[in-house]
Amino acid sequence: MQQSSTASRAESDERTCKIDRIAVEYDLGDIAEELGELWTREEERYSLRRLATHFNRRLLRAAMERNGMDVLEGEAENTYRLLTDDDVSVGTRTQARNRLRKQGVDIEAVESAFVSYQTVNRHLKGCLDAERPAEPDEDGVEKATQRIAALRNRTVVVTENTLSQLRSADEITLGDADVFVDITVTCADCGTHTTARELIADGGCDCE
Repeated sequence: MQQSSTASRAESDERTCKIDRIAVEYDLGDIAEELGELWTREEERYSLRRLATHFNRRLLRAAMERNGMDVLEGEAENTYRLLTDDDVSVGTRTQARNRLRKQGVDIEAVESAFVSYQTVNRHLKGCLDAERPAEPDEDGVEKATQRIAALRNRTVVVTENTLSQLRSADEITLGDADVFVDITVTCADCGTHTTARELIADGGCDCE
């Protein structure tokens, strides 16, 4: 019944996205709706990246079981790590992919079906119309976001004024220019690379 409900929505909704299609193709039940619940629940909310990992692991497990593999506890999670973790060597990743091929898994199709956190975000906002409730420490988060925004705006203003002064003094040639400032954050542990604003809104990086 759940699969039929998901399939019907995927076929009839004009906003059908990759997550809906893959959920139907790999018989993942109501995972498309489950992502919204994990993102908006009161406690232990998942970040967008964690939701993407959650979806991809379920997808990989389904593909393995579909081809008759007896998937032990934690095996799908470890296999996904071997396929995607930047710290895994090329040789180890190749061994993992070859093992799946020998079991009949179309690994190229599976990897193509993996979703990114951006895809999850589009699904939550565009398909589910999900809105994340304020965290208990929303005031602190909001103030932090405002401080970073203020710093960014000040950097833009200082840069614009400096360039204007140099142009007025005929020290540089500059037409009608716009100044943009992006503050990005890279986590050395998990490799997450995103803007500071997105990092805060997402509840942090992929480190658990």
